[in-house]
Amino acid sequence: MGAISLTPCSSQGTDSAIRPGPADALAASSSSHPLLEVEGLTKRFQGVVALQDYRLVMREGEILGVIGPNGAGKTTLINLLSGFLRPDSGRIRFRGQDVTRLPAHRIPALGIARTFQNIRLFPSLTALENVLVAMTIHHPPDVLSTLFNFGPGHRRMDMLRQRAMDLLERMGIGHLAHRSAGTLSYGDQRRVEIARALALEPSLLLLDEPTAGLHPEESEALMEQLVHLHRERRMTILMVAHDMPVVMRFCPRLHVLSSGVLLAEGTPEEIRSNPLVLEAFLGRSGGPGAA
Repeated sequence: MGAISLTPCSSQGTDSAIRPGPADALAASSSSHPLLEVEGLTKRFQGVVALQDYRLVMREGEILGVIGPNGAGKTTLINLLSGFLRPDSGRIRFRGQDVTRLPAHRIPALGIARTFQNIRLFPSLTALENVLVAMTIHHPPDVLSTLFNFGPGHRRMDMLRQRAMDLLERMGIGHLAHRSAGTLSYGDQRRVEIARALALEPSLLLLDEPTAGLHPEESEALMEQLVHLHRERRMTILMVAHDMPVVMRFCPRLHVLSSGVLLAEGTPEEIRSNPLVLEAFLGRSGGPGAA
């Protein structure tokens, strides 16, 4: 594992621009009923425990960062919440409904969308077409109208195409809408993937390493776009990340996983000074300066 710093980013000027404001935290905490409830979630792979007895409660509009060393169980958590894996034990409730055993293809229609650590786009389709594919979850195509280029289905397709363009514009890549996704830069592919997830109209957005492979400037720009989208749409966001300066500024609340176990939780300030966290990341104890 590479060196990971738990100290704040030296560029203090961007801190207030990226971190959601107090009003966002207040709105999230004021919701009376949890959006997501996770109890005792456990997953093993051939005897190896990837996640053990994990628990979580998230409310509308909240942002949670999940951090930890390689192999801590972060992507396993995303895969369980999105239905790509089934737990060995435990329960997942979304809006009060038990979704623990639902197959992955039924999860997006409930309002849960995700991105992938390794980008999964349709490379031969354009950026616009990748986003439009996601929209069919809530808006199944009218085959006859599409084939014969007339009727209400055709008008609806025009409307969805405009919505998809708006999402690409919001992610700063509207000018790339008609380029094949496979020809785009890595950073632009990340933006297409996030736009595709947003096209599912999620209440809960699961981001798996959204800034992986991006330059620091690209990471900053992407996180600022996500902050604006969060404020506008009031989405609940769970983000797995290795980019510590970004996650410390973007996420008001953090979970730290280590060897599949929830090691610590709290604010970025609390996590920075937690000796158990420093031990897990750095192999030694000490204050924030030791990082």
